[in-house]
Amino acid sequence: MASPGMYYYQPPPRRPRSVAGPLLLIAVGIIFLLRNFGYSIPILNDFARWWPVLLLVIGLVRLGEYFYARSTGRLAPAMGGGSIFLLVIIIIVGSALYAHHGSQFNFGPWRDDFNVDDNFMHLFGDEYNFNGELSTSVPENGTLRVTCERGNVTVSQWDQPQVKVEWRKRVFASGQGEADSTNASTSPSLQANGTVVDLQGNTRGAGQKGVVTDMDIYLPAKANVEVYVDRGDVNINQRTGYVKLASQHGDVVVDQVSGDAYLTVRKGSLHASNIGGNVTVDGRLDDLTLDSLAGTAVITSDIFGDTHLSKLAKGIAIRTSRTTLEFARLDGDLTMDSGDLKGNGLVGPMTLATRTKDVELHDVKGDLHISDDHGDISLENGSSASLGNLDLTTHHGDVALRLPSRANFQYTLVTRHGDIANDFGATSTSGGKSGNSSNASGTVGRGGISVHVTSDTGDITLNKTEETIAPLEPPSAPAPPAKEHHGKGKKKVDQVDVM
Repeated sequence: MASPGMYYYQPPPRRPRSVAGPLLLIAVGIIFLLRNFGYSIPILNDFARWWPVLLLVIGLVRLGEYFYARSTGRLAPAMGGGSIFLLVIIIIVGSALYAHHGSQFNFGPWRDDFNVDDNFMHLFGDEYNFNGELSTSVPENGTLRVTCERGNVTVSQWDQPQVKVEWRKRVFASGQGEADSTNASTSPSLQANGTVVDLQGNTRGAGQKGVVTDMDIYLPAKANVEVYVDRGDVNINQRTGYVKLASQHGDVVVDQVSGDAYLTVRKGSLHASNIGGNVTVDGRLDDLTLDSLAGTAVITSDIFGDTHLSKLAKGIAIRTSRTTLEFARLDGDLTMDSGDLKGNGLVGPMTLATRTKDVELHDVKGDLHISDDHGDISLENGSSASLGNLDLTTHHGDVALRLPSRANFQYTLVTRHGDIANDFGATSTSGGKSGNSSNASGTVGRGGISVHVTSDTGDITLNKTEETIAPLEPPSAPAPPAKEHHGKGKKKVDQVDVM
């Protein structure tokens, strides 16, 4: 039984949530669902003009909720924080799009910065296709300079003394009239000026419209090529002159080029193969592939994906924000990603400085210097003749060496927090263990080359491997006998000339 004067606390009635936010989400979802089923709805064009209607609809819904709550004696529903945030986004985006359509806002850079792919260009309207062809003579050993803001560029070789361009254009517009007008203002142009032929994609000739122009270019092999693309893939092949390229966004393929290649790729992957000259690369790469390069290669670019190298006749220098790698030649293959570096058939001197990579190398010839902050180092070499000086340091990781059983070298092994295991019966040794640290030094065979290994926190192992005998090269074929001149002393035997 409750005591007199006591009462129970009654919490105030909870204010219900408004349905304006969910209704708005449902409407947006229906629009995108219809587009997925093939209905053509130029969302951004219509939204730029009609977005204030959403504010009117939301206001009417809120007004109806208020009067209904008042007539029933209830509290009017409140808009949640998510609904308010959605309203702010609608106002900002709607205002920006309307300013763009009124030529008050440059939408093109915004579209590129936010990586609006060509597959999403349909948001700007229906697609209309146009095509055409251009051609002009090109001077011998002249230069073709290509500029295209948006579209793929392919440069191929042919045997005619002129340049031919086949272009295909996609225009995204609200109707045929707008598409025709945009097409007329964005026609590609081809003009010769002395030894230089200029090709302009002209995709921004009508302002910041949805225009993509792909170009297939046919050019004599001796002509030099310069390509500048803001957004699009580039493929250049079969050139004897030099190649210069700058791509802001897109994948690049360069193949069968006898001259030098100067390549800048800001966002995208690069594949360069069969290059006779030197290769220079900078920018910010996704993936990098270099194969069969006759000249030197210098890479000053951050690489966020995978790196594949093979058959580099004069070596490479790679300098990124986290890794420096240099070596004189690559007869085999090397792969590198954010956490691993694996290679075989490298020819030194080789220098590697990296922060966080596990390193695994096989059959390295010549001197090797590795400095690794966080990662294991594994090295195997089966040839005593190719073994060079080794200087290996890792601050946090293990080091494992497998060297030829008949090798001759001097070694010094030091680990501050780890153990040392040594399979070699050195002619002279010294070392020991003090606390967590271990060290060992000695001479194997006749000594000679130096093997120096240091690990701050990790184990060091020095193991034997069987000597690899290089296969003997087959003897060269004997030279053909010198051709003798027929003259005196020649006679016929059964109608055959003999000496």
